[in-house]
Amino acid sequence: MNDEEYFAYKALSASQIKAFDKSPRLFWRSSPFNPDKKPETVNDALVFGKLAHCLLLEPEAFQERYFIADFGNSRKNKRYAFLCSENPGKELITQEEYDRATKMLANLRNHPEAARIVEGAVCETPILWKDKETGLPCKCKPDALKRTPYGLVVIDYKTSSDIDGLIRHPEKLQYPLQDVFYCEGVKARYSEEPVEFVFIVQSNKEDEEDVIAILNTDYDSRLIAKDILSLRKQQIKTLLASWEKTKDPFIFAAFPERMTMSYPSWYMNQAS
Repeated sequence: MNDEEYFAYKALSASQIKAFDKSPRLFWRSSPFNPDKKPETVNDALVFGKLAHCLLLEPEAFQERYFIADFGNSRKNKRYAFLCSENPGKELITQEEYDRATKMLANLRNHPEAARIVEGAVCETPILWKDKETGLPCKCKPDALKRTPYGLVVIDYKTSSDIDGLIRHPEKLQYPLQDVFYCEGVKARYSEEPVEFVFIVQSNKEDEEDVIAILNTDYDSRLIAKDILSLRKQQIKTLLASWEKTKDPFIFAAFPERMTMSYPSWYMNQAS
């Protein structure tokens, strides 16, 4: 199953659950359950993130997946489209993007803890399973797995422009939800609970490539994330069942019910 097949496969993913956590509308816009879902647009950040993943975890696949050429200042111009049509099945990157990614990876390999974690890890193929609570089809694609004397370790590599903010407010990007969801998938595949889920997060800011954080979710947050995950799966199941009966996309509206607005107390105090 290649990336295109994986993303098109009708199953619940961590990114969809995180989107639903913000808004049912965001979930529906990107969900493979939505027959009117718009194709994902190619953007520089997405391409660069995939490139960094490839160079770190599957460097032997670089030649097969990428080619380097000058296409100007935008991936929306005609030259970019032409070059891609001349190289089907490959992702077009610039020399600058390749140089920047290799610089980042050099810093990552020089980080003692990150290098230790990645050593011996293997890239994982997509994992597909049926959720025991809801019966919903689910999928995940861990960046890498590592067999240790203590058990299975799940590894996820991310780039970020605000690592400090990510650490202070994990609820914004909901990495804890991804943690527990991926561990469910790994357990479904291997019949054992992973002993650790570790995030390797590297700054993607220029001249800050040496800023790297190794992150785990604490015990209490993982328990809460499991409860949130269970709730979101049940909510998604209910809405999908309603949509199957009615085919009414308003079911996934951002604000499906009438709401009221209230001044905050600090503002109301101005009138007293």
